Amino acid sequence: RNWQPCIPSFFSKKEIIRIGHRGAPLLAHENTVSSFIKAVETDIDGIELDVQFSSDKQLIVYHDWVCEALTGPVKYIDKTPYSELEKIRFNNKKFNKMPLFTEVLDVLPENYIKIIEIKSRHVFDSGIEQNILDILKSYNFTDSVIISSFNPFVIRRVRKFNPNIQTAYLWTKNDPLFIFNSPLWVWWCKPDGFHADIDFLEEKLMKWLRRKKMTVLIFTVKSKNQLAKALNLEVDGIIMDDPYLN
Repeated sequence: RNWQPCIPSFFSKKEIIRIGHRGAPLLAHENTVSSFIKAVETDIDGIELDVQFSSDKQLIVYHDWVCEALTGPVKYIDKTPYSELEKIRFNNKKFNKMPLFTEVLDVLPENYIKIIEIKSRHVFDSGIEQNILDILKSYNFTDSVIISSFNPFVIRRVRKFNPNIQTAYLWTKNDPLFIFNSPLWVWWCKPDGFHADIDFLEEKLMKWLRRKKMTVLIFTVKSKNQLAKALNLEVDGIIMDDPYLN
């Protein structure tokens, strides 16, 4: 009861929505400003990005919990101030830095679809959800956004703070955030959509999601075979590395 998923207007064109995974990672380093600019320059419908807190509560765009693939000592994102993180350069290119959330929003059109994954292990309120919502409101981006997370507590808080913004629960069987890893979390956090790992989404689960009237996106489509699976399952959208894959 009292849970009616909403379908955003950008799904109304009745075509599969194509979303750039962390920008356009085959054209520029993922989750960098350059990658998002490249994605916008293609005809892809929108982008997906990852946001988390640095130790000084700066919102940064980066996927992993640690910078373990870089030279030098391992840096845990939530234990490192942004003043240190912003000095890191990926692939030794001066423009490939870890951007602030606002630096990415600055290069995205208002009506461009933005899927924002909030990366947080916190069960209790850390402040990241309200911080992100306040920034999106200041950019007038709330109508073009889906906020997603593997953490159902994050989704529940987002819905509490702004019940009108689109939300989606992320799900995979591969390295889940919590020990109890199940699509049944949706009963508790009540999202509008379900974003599933393409390796684990099957027809039975798809039918269950449709009965719940949730929109369904899958990640990460990297091949024509995976694209064919997405089309066969009749999902609403795909998150993909190659914006030109068809």
